[in-house]
Amino acid sequence: MKKGSQYLWYSHPATAWVEALPIGNGSLGAMVFGGVETETLGLNLDTLWSGSCHGYRVENKVEHFKKGRELILEDKKIEARDYIEENFHGDPSEWYLQLGKLLITSMKNMCPRDYIRDLDLETGIATVSYNSSETNYARESFISFPDKVLVYRMTAEGKNKLDFKAMVDCELRHEVTTDGNAYFLDGIAPTHIEETSGDPICTYEDGERQGISFRCAFKIDTDGKLKANKNHLHVTDATYATIYLTAEDNFESWNKPVTQSQKDYKSICVSRLDSAISKGFEKVKADHINDFSPYFNRVSIDLGESKKDNVPTDRRIHDFLHSRKNDNNLYCLLFNYGRYLTISASREGSQAMTLQGIWTFTTCSPWRSNYTVNINTEMNYWPTMMCSLPEMNMPLIKFICEIAESGKETAKQFYGVDGTCCHHNVDLWRITTPSGGNPVWSFWPMAGAWFCRHLYEYYEYTLDKDYLKETAIPIMEENARFCLDMLIDDGNGYLILCPSTSPENEYMVKGKETSVSKTTYMTMEIVTDLFTNLRSAYDALGIENDIGRRIGEALPRLLPLKQGKDGGLMEWYYDEKGFDKHHRHVSHLYALHPANLIDVERTPDLASYAKKTLENRGDGGTGWSLGWKINFWARLRDKNKVIKLINNQLRYIPVKYKRGRGGTFPNMFDAHPPFQIDGNFGATAGIAQALMQSFGNRIIILPALPDEWANGHIHGLTAKGGVKVDIDWAYGRLTRLTLDGKGEFEIVYNGQSKLVTLDGKKDVDFL
Repeated sequence: MKKGSQYLWYSHPATAWVEALPIGNGSLGAMVFGGVETETLGLNLDTLWSGSCHGYRVENKVEHFKKGRELILEDKKIEARDYIEENFHGDPSEWYLQLGKLLITSMKNMCPRDYIRDLDLETGIATVSYNSSETNYARESFISFPDKVLVYRMTAEGKNKLDFKAMVDCELRHEVTTDGNAYFLDGIAPTHIEETSGDPICTYEDGERQGISFRCAFKIDTDGKLKANKNHLHVTDATYATIYLTAEDNFESWNKPVTQSQKDYKSICVSRLDSAISKGFEKVKADHINDFSPYFNRVSIDLGESKKDNVPTDRRIHDFLHSRKNDNNLYCLLFNYGRYLTISASREGSQAMTLQGIWTFTTCSPWRSNYTVNINTEMNYWPTMMCSLPEMNMPLIKFICEIAESGKETAKQFYGVDGTCCHHNVDLWRITTPSGGNPVWSFWPMAGAWFCRHLYEYYEYTLDKDYLKETAIPIMEENARFCLDMLIDDGNGYLILCPSTSPENEYMVKGKETSVSKTTYMTMEIVTDLFTNLRSAYDALGIENDIGRRIGEALPRLLPLKQGKDGGLMEWYYDEKGFDKHHRHVSHLYALHPANLIDVERTPDLASYAKKTLENRGDGGTGWSLGWKINFWARLRDKNKVIKLINNQLRYIPVKYKRGRGGTFPNMFDAHPPFQIDGNFGATAGIAQALMQSFGNRIIILPALPDEWANGHIHGLTAKGGVKVDIDWAYGRLTRLTLDGKGEFEIVYNGQSKLVTLDGKKDVDFL
């Protein structure tokens, strides 16, 4: 049995999707159930979406925006909401689809004993083993980035041999052909899926528009007999069989219709499979491990011994709140799992991670499994740079570049201003318009400006000035143009972006809920953060221009943060009464995290208001909300709240639990519920933030170390400035600090501060 903080293991097959184990190479994903008589692998391809390149089909909405602004300035809050809901919307996003399910059906009756199913986070390999009828059965599965194939290896040692049928089940329109050892499923995605009160309606014929065409194919290498039937391949009398599976489609770009695609996606699939079979299983596996493991091993964490390694993972999670004193390793497993998911779901050339990463369990997933960009997509990438995975950040950078281009037309057609903007939902086709429906979610054009923080942070970690000049600054400038053109005087001398909402939250007006406000503090924090970072970017390159002059003039006039009657930070322009005082979104603390406009040392009063805000909101919430709160409390350096929120994140959520509090499913997926992957990344980032934080050239060591983590280490984190950080501690005290980088840095630990000049690796002594 494999033990430690890099293994998930179970004593039974998965009976539900949130018990299955995820594998992936960024583009191709699978959920491995580990079934005995019928094995199921849920399959996903990151570019398989409904819809098509739609161009710009929305009529000009500028006059409707002006009318909505006019109503809110007249203090007609309900009327403004109703008008915007009725008149200010574009197209809804499309859906991320499931590719299908690889089904492997044994033709023998099985009575398994000694069953074990596990996932090795270091290698990205899922295994199954059991004994039946004097035969030892074993399976290995992984998805190779170098070879772009899923590999499923089966062996039988003993009295019996392998006898199984393999096929792919797909809910989309498709046809199947087989030839020798090859299986081909060729299909097409809907041009549109309409959400209804019942089952969504799929449209395949839509004039000249055409959905994405795709192929899912596999070939089998075996020492047994193989027969190709009409809709499956049948293997008998084998001691081993290896299924090599791949998928590809004719998607080329968000702004290119698939009818113009020149991609020979069918031949690409055949070539990949032939190449993998030619290399052979052992070579494909070795290349996969050599690619995957170095990323995982960049960071290591140890929080002390665990007495629960011999307990299956689902049982460990179930028992955790009652026995956590004996299971610090589960915290390490949670941290490592977030890193594993990043490596598996976001790789060079792949799409950015959606609400479910790359793993979705049905054709029409919750919230369309799209990009929800008012917190969720951003949270997906919070741990990436800190955890030394800059390569995995590149799909997000590409995504941001694409929505910046798409959003230029949205800024013009919806607001009548220059620059670019993006609302709360995005899909493969980079839709940036308001999705429609209640303004509480749809009327929020600040995603592009928020994403500029990710662009600038990539520079802060890498200090790549070519990237800053060529990639980050142009997009930051476009978002700044939008914000500058949108700002108006509030009548009291302050500049505000009017009107605005606080994502998905409402306040009360005469017994009714509404969401549209003269402005909101999250909006103003994002504007302040963008302008501040753009000015710093200009300073780094010595740039002086008109935009720099304009943001310099605007910054001192931006509406400042204020304390409300409840002691916390105000959320809306006026001190409104929130509809839900425990609402999952705590958007008006953007200034605390992910930004650092609020700091316990630089702005102690604002930090105390932020603390009160969190106390008022409470320690509950959906899975991703808990993840955000871990980071908030880490920034406030409150170790007790950090551990409480992590413990809440590790609450066991049963398979059939559909609504309510957040926590962790048996396979360690974050439970919104249902599954959303963002909470996994929020937790990983929060654990890292508790152990190390960095701002500019300032590195804070063990800022929120929980008492429960008295002994341990974390090695390989990255601080801003590109500094590698190794931290060891015992009995709650730092015992060793090793830094590796170049430049001058201020190192802070336990109230002490040291200026350190680095030119390579160096131990820093605080004893």
